[in-house]
Amino acid sequence: MNRKVSASKIIVALDLPDVDLALRVASDLRHSVQIVKIGPELWMQGGKDFTARLVDIGFEIFLDLKFHDIPTTVYRACRASAALGVSMLTVHALGGAAMLQAALEGVQEGAKKRPPRVLGVTLLTSLNADQLPLLGMDPSVDRLVKKLAQSAWEAKLDGVVASAQEASAIRKTFGKRFLIVTPGIRLTRAESQDQKRVATPQEAFQAGADYIVVGRPVIEAKRPQEVIKRIMDAALDSRKK
Repeated sequence: MNRKVSASKIIVALDLPDVDLALRVASDLRHSVQIVKIGPELWMQGGKDFTARLVDIGFEIFLDLKFHDIPTTVYRACRASAALGVSMLTVHALGGAAMLQAALEGVQEGAKKRPPRVLGVTLLTSLNADQLPLLGMDPSVDRLVKKLAQSAWEAKLDGVVASAQEASAIRKTFGKRFLIVTPGIRLTRAESQDQKRVATPQEAFQAGADYIVVGRPVIEAKRPQEVIKRIMDAALDSRKK
């Protein structure tokens, strides 16, 4: 799959427990990446003020709090998130049509300028086929992710969060305008850690990802800018093959 690759397609996950440390890492990366991700741990530490500081620095914010609740609650959460000026946010695609539609209504209502793009989380990359029957779910990862992507599509969400293993099928089914954000990115397969469905940057972009989310390989590096350059070089090399 031939997708355009640039540094703006790399989202760095600031999955750090300390706001000051996160700001230092972000400052080191401000000339290398455009989008940073705030997840639950950092949100609990810094909240709205920290998010506003990153926006002031010039970053686009991917707010990854994976809202999953009754429609009214999700509407209010998305409305408040949009008011912060974030660029993307996540909701669980499993929440159903009414909840997904409420999320869209919330960002439209809360945005001061352009509403953030709303992405449906399909299946966490820490899960695989062995675990799905224990959760009462379809044991086929591909079928389950496709069903959840279909729910996001029908609700007119901007796209989904899905692993590289499902990205190609999603791209073929829903076309080039449906965004695919791919987490679980590792520089090598050996670095999977607590993730089950991982991929290298090259594999993710070749599968059709619009954006990749990279956390520990970047934020734990002594020279995070060099890691970003390695990712870019590898992704560009993969396009030439």
